[in-house]
Amino acid sequence: MSLTLFLQPLRIRHLKTAILLLSLSLFGGCSVLQGGKLLAPESFGLIPLTQNIYVEAGTDEATRTQLRDAMMKAESAIRTAYGSVKSRPVVHVCISESCYEKFGGRGSVAKVYGDRILLSPRGLNWHFLAHEWSHAEMRSRITLGAWWDMPQWFDEGVAVAISETLEHSESHWKFLVASSTPRPTREELHTFKSLRQWLDAVHRYGDDKNIERKARGDPEMHTLYTAAGHELRPWLAKAGTGGLLALIAQLKDGKDFESAYQTIDMTVERDTPPAALPSSH
Repeated sequence: MSLTLFLQPLRIRHLKTAILLLSLSLFGGCSVLQGGKLLAPESFGLIPLTQNIYVEAGTDEATRTQLRDAMMKAESAIRTAYGSVKSRPVVHVCISESCYEKFGGRGSVAKVYGDRILLSPRGLNWHFLAHEWSHAEMRSRITLGAWWDMPQWFDEGVAVAISETLEHSESHWKFLVASSTPRPTREELHTFKSLRQWLDAVHRYGDDKNIERKARGDPEMHTLYTAAGHELRPWLAKAGTGGLLALIAQLKDGKDFESAYQTIDMTVERDTPPAALPSSH
């Protein structure tokens, strides 16, 4: 095989990621553009651990072992949900906050840029890895146009359900209900379609204030992601892998999302309506 043919798939992979980064930068700004550094991780202080894992220089052996194990568990979770694994994301691991911020990760635990996953020192487990991997898997199974039209709440809800993070669990939902924490109704959740609408809701419900809460010793609130998971868990439990793949196929064929979502019979008993967010007006 010639060198040109060998490099072609790599170039195509980078091109797809670069196009996605450019599209997302319209909403994410500088942080997304900083994520472009992940296309050349060794130029910015990361070293290869395996073919698909890069770690910050100085990562100890215990953490490296933990990451290998997390990779296997995350892949198993993706296979269980989607039936197979089509995506092979490259994982980039920071063990310092300065490293994470350098790649545009301020204020979050983990991020994904196309097929490039970035983990912070607070996200070194299979749960956060599986969450971001779910986004990469979804994008690998759908056209760019169909993915762009897919509601953000659905993409996030699937990722939350697959990853089983404690922060976004049904236990956290019950805590939000018991504490009368403002949270979106199901109808409102379905209006968070674009990335901009999702990010605005994250700010409006205060999900971006958890660093300050933690510093004060207050409990963290993960309202939006927990609400998305609460919506998707019963849907996925009833629809199963077949239903999820059928919905993806319908979206690829150009069907409207809400129509496709409702075609799978999901008459699931739900909780009483949640408290609405007080109006800012």
